[in-house]
Amino acid sequence: MNFAKLWADYALYLPAPNQAYARFAAEVVTTNIAARLPTGVKPRDFDFLSAGSKLFCWPNALYSAAFAVGDNRPDMIGGRARSTSFVLGDSGGFSLISGAVKFSQVSFRKEVLLWQEQCCDVGIVLDVPTRSLDVPQSGVASFDECLNRTKDNLKFAKEHRTSASLRLLSVYQGRNHKEAKRWCDEISDLPLEGLAIAGHTRLEMWFWAKQFVDMLDAGKFDHVTHIHFLGTSQPSFAVLATALQRALRKYVRANITISFDSSLGFAIAQRNGQITTGLATTDSGFRLTNHTLPARGGEFSPAAPFPYRSPLADLCSNGDFMPGTDPAKAAADAVGNMMISNHAVYSELSAILQANRLVDMAQQGKNAVVPYSLQRCVHLLDEAFAGTASGKALTSLRKIMKRGPLENEDELGRADAE
Repeated sequence: MNFAKLWADYALYLPAPNQAYARFAAEVVTTNIAARLPTGVKPRDFDFLSAGSKLFCWPNALYSAAFAVGDNRPDMIGGRARSTSFVLGDSGGFSLISGAVKFSQVSFRKEVLLWQEQCCDVGIVLDVPTRSLDVPQSGVASFDECLNRTKDNLKFAKEHRTSASLRLLSVYQGRNHKEAKRWCDEISDLPLEGLAIAGHTRLEMWFWAKQFVDMLDAGKFDHVTHIHFLGTSQPSFAVLATALQRALRKYVRANITISFDSSLGFAIAQRNGQITTGLATTDSGFRLTNHTLPARGGEFSPAAPFPYRSPLADLCSNGDFMPGTDPAKAAADAVGNMMISNHAVYSELSAILQANRLVDMAQQGKNAVVPYSLQRCVHLLDEAFAGTASGKALTSLRKIMKRGPLENEDELGRADAE
């Protein structure tokens, strides 16, 4: 199955694999691995960037420099077909500040840029996230320090970049609207090819739509070809991101892409056994449904078919995913965790695709599943960039979204989810 053939003009969801998964998808099959996988399935079939996967293909991903820099082992990112896939390279800023990356900022930003130019299509400039102010070991003392150090890294990237094909994104941070607005005002004067929206306000689409309109009015949006929102897989946000992309392509430029990422199917699925199972409606939009798999052996029937559907799951029993039988030990092993992640990502993509399709149907008056408030937000995002009633549309969008705000996801499994 190739999701790219079904995706239409929706905003890009970028699954964010961890290092273990990226490496596994590039492994040569061994006798031990072959014994753990369904007949005919190999590790390279877990490489969803590849059209040759027997499971499913989605040729888009985010990968972190925190995993890539200094890692010389083969992985699905470095070995991909550049002409048929897309990778956005995250800077790993929070990993650096929290001590997970053992480099100085000056040396790491050089390595990040080099890796992005070699392996990525779009790269996020190394930032000092405002979230680091809540991490004592970061040594970061103030908002101004976060902003000024990030601006210094941005200037370094502008001055030392050598690849004409790599597009770079400036990071926009802030713990509240006041900080985010100040950050936006200062960073927008140092234009790159796009923006990466991070920090505590990143899911507040009404706020960022207003910043983009202000940038357009000030002539500071001419350079933008890509906008990325960090760290969410929420289907309601996916729908709004699609509406934003369509509005920008309609009223500004046809080459603008909106994307968003999540490590939900990797860090959380592998650590907690929590997998996405489908899509559900809420009073104000959509949410992903999920199920937590048994943590210990002996808590399930190994021979029973796996209860959820995906190309991989349809070939497997519970015991294929979770071979452990000892109640005192973990149910899933290393290969089982890779299988769980592959299934989880398939389910996330399916749910986000379904949410977008349901909204398209609702906009055509063909279904009543989508809450009116979400339909209204989609319409208001179009009006916000149409120009004739932008201010009124933004005010209405703010009022609706303040009544039913999207919750910030705290993806603790991804150290660099700024």
